[in-house]
Amino acid sequence: MSNLDYLAARLHGRRSVMAEGERLDALCHIRTLEEYTRAVYPEREYQGIADFQRHLIEELIQELSLMKMQLTRAEAHLIEWMPVRFEAENLKVLLRSSITRVNPEEAAMHLVYVPGFKSSRMHALAVAGSVTDFVRLLESGPIARSLEKAIHEHGEDARPFFFEAAIDRGYLGELVKRFKALSSGDQEEVGNLVRNEADIFHLLLVLRGRFNYGLSAEQLLSMHVSGGAIGYFTFMDMLNDSDPSTAVNRVVMRVLDPLPYDGGQGGEVSIPVTVLERLAWHRHLRIARTTFRKSHMGFGAVVAYLVIRRIEIANLIMISEGIRAGMDPDAIRMRTVPRADIEGAHV
Repeated sequence: MSNLDYLAARLHGRRSVMAEGERLDALCHIRTLEEYTRAVYPEREYQGIADFQRHLIEELIQELSLMKMQLTRAEAHLIEWMPVRFEAENLKVLLRSSITRVNPEEAAMHLVYVPGFKSSRMHALAVAGSVTDFVRLLESGPIARSLEKAIHEHGEDARPFFFEAAIDRGYLGELVKRFKALSSGDQEEVGNLVRNEADIFHLLLVLRGRFNYGLSAEQLLSMHVSGGAIGYFTFMDMLNDSDPSTAVNRVVMRVLDPLPYDGGQGGEVSIPVTVLERLAWHRHLRIARTTFRKSHMGFGAVVAYLVIRRIEIANLIMISEGIRAGMDPDAIRMRTVPRADIEGAHV
């Protein structure tokens, strides 16, 4: 048995106990954090929600370290970048904190644990005097370079939206770069997943940047990430569309499955952006599940598994926050991926 065969077999076993479907439903209906953490990890006790969330991320990092030993250099290079998504989300929170002068302690409540991301560094980023100062505190790399580009293009006083988008662009650009370094066979197996993640970013740039904030197509075009199914010129067309309905309809079957809702009057899409975003991630999860089955013992199964795991962790963190906030169980479940009302629609 090859190393990849051995790894894929282990991942199929691990997949069978993940928090999906009925188990996810049950977790959403738990009313106390103590009962919830015990349901997810019966063998451990936690010193609060931060400790629980820290363990979720640490477990994924441990899984990745074991995976890398079974893979080629190019394959390992790709998957070790995927957890950077958690760091990117933290950086967006910290950058907005520094721009809006939010209390660092309040910002810290919205961060997820990332190994090596020290509290002193987080505090320094949260109170950075300018976006340039913020970038200087970052390690050199794709995200820092993308932020530097955004400063050059839009200036220090641009909307926080531009800089948050630049963080995503830096992460996704590097993801595509590492994807392109794979063998042709590996690229074929994981291509849909990498392209789809880039295209979710493109869709949200159009919906939030163009139609929510009223930014111009010229301001947003440079955020395009080459390598997605939405090419540069399609992205340009979406940015120049007169309404969100036209833009959304361009990418049904590319970023979104057929919408499970009726449009508003005049055929316009009346679905909130937050719901469209979850629908896009629902499709991403569906693609990952399909890839996991079809690749079976190939590298595609490894990448698909990590996508499913990342969504599982995001769901588990969101549920813990919902329980802490005293949210209704049905409201919590509606915020998971996939949403409760479309769980079986396209999977």
